[in-house]
Amino acid sequence: MASSGMHQPDVRSFAKDLEVEAIRTSTGATDAGVGFSISTLREMELARRLCQHVHDVIDGRSFFDRYAVNAMCMRVLLMIGSVQSYFREELPSDKARLLDGLRGILNELEGSNLCDPKIRSFFEEAVRYLKAASAPETLQRPGGEGEELSEAVQRIPTMLCRETLRYYKWLARTFEGAGDIVELGSWMGSSTACLAEGLSQNLNRERKAIHVYDSFIWREWMKTYTEDPELRAANIRAGESFLEYFWNYTEPYRDLIDVHQSVLRTGTEQLALPATEWGGGEIGILVMDFAHDRASNEAMWRVFGPSFRSGSTIVVFNQFGNIPAGEVREFCREKVQQLVPLHKPYGSAKAFRFQGFVE
Repeated sequence: MASSGMHQPDVRSFAKDLEVEAIRTSTGATDAGVGFSISTLREMELARRLCQHVHDVIDGRSFFDRYAVNAMCMRVLLMIGSVQSYFREELPSDKARLLDGLRGILNELEGSNLCDPKIRSFFEEAVRYLKAASAPETLQRPGGEGEELSEAVQRIPTMLCRETLRYYKWLARTFEGAGDIVELGSWMGSSTACLAEGLSQNLNRERKAIHVYDSFIWREWMKTYTEDPELRAANIRAGESFLEYFWNYTEPYRDLIDVHQSVLRTGTEQLALPATEWGGGEIGILVMDFAHDRASNEAMWRVFGPSFRSGSTIVVFNQFGNIPAGEVREFCREKVQQLVPLHKPYGSAKAFRFQGFVE
């Protein structure tokens, strides 16, 4: 048992510390010339305090209680990291161990001061997904590892890993079905360019085109991905259109791209843009990267689903494996008879083959 003179952190003091820190950093002055965001400063301060706590434990100034809130938080974060790692590849051999870990952390949460409904809900959703995915799947490992990314593609700012970009190029290059390609959410066009390069090399492309849908409206969080000097110098402000930059980056592929500046109608959108509509014919490939909420995915299904080809159309959910994308995974799980797992490239994306609507 710890000495009464040693500090034992609890939920209230820990939460209060974080609240004070959030207020301190959010009220501090920021300078666009300094390469730190408020979130970065918070992360650095939290890391500093955790490191100091480690030093205190090593030096005997504090007692390490594995059931104290700080220790529980660390285990929760490590388990979230394990879930994230699993969704990068979804190797069947990792399922049992991850399930055991999730059940263990849920049991620990039950008797701890950190029995938070949001945390429990996240882990419970992961357990449901893993249990449902325990049945044999038709999941294939795609062959995009050998795809080369051109210099034109590599200069485009992106939120995607190289493996995902290679997959999109491979998918468009090897797809033999009928129908056009639809991309929902392109940002600056790195994925668009990969799809276009692949399509340009597809011997079966005939008159296929890539229909790109995006609001092309800048948001503050996008600054995180603006390491490109040209984009940083542009200093695009929140609420402004970045469509001209998309066209600059994708100029070599203009003849294959049809752009639609619009938003999916979900009842919560606030942008004064046209509603996303589909007036084309059959869809061969659809890449969904608009958002990870259920309403957006339902809207996608409602607008584009009627043009899917049974047994042929490939639907890729680019955000499938991201931590906040529980509603995407739930959406796919509920449509298990219509969406059969097909490809799992490394990263967050997962592809399904449309099997037809349930009568």
